[in-house]
Amino acid sequence: MPKPEENPLASLPLDALEAALTAADTLMAHKEFMPRGGLLVMLVSRFRDDTRAAIGMEPERYATTTRTTGRGKVVRSLDDLTSGELAKVSAAVATLLGEHFAAVMDDPELPRLLRAFSTELDEQTAERRDIQASMAS
Repeated sequence: MPKPEENPLASLPLDALEAALTAADTLMAHKEFMPRGGLLVMLVSRFRDDTRAAIGMEPERYATTTRTTGRGKVVRSLDDLTSGELAKVSAAVATLLGEHFAAVMDDPELPRLLRAFSTELDEQTAERRDIQASMAS
């Protein structure tokens, strides 16, 4: 975690930092829906910790999940998200991809991975919209 004087997030206003923290917390609460591999989860977690540091908070420590399949962590399909959860996760990704945050992310992979995840979320949303339209016909 960068020192406060090295943390580029520290230059942002408090309301922007709180929005970033809420978005990162939302994604971490739904981490089992993020792409396989864990890199996006790790980078969002680090961004969340950096955001907390910029606000002057201690890093959040969550208990590790005990839900596993075989030897790995649970990874769930976006199909398993409720429509409300899908909207919430999509909004969180959109917030983090906003002009305030993408420019101050310390790892260039984070915005790239968020954009790829956003595309998956958009496809899921479109698929659900198409299903609803076909059911209404």
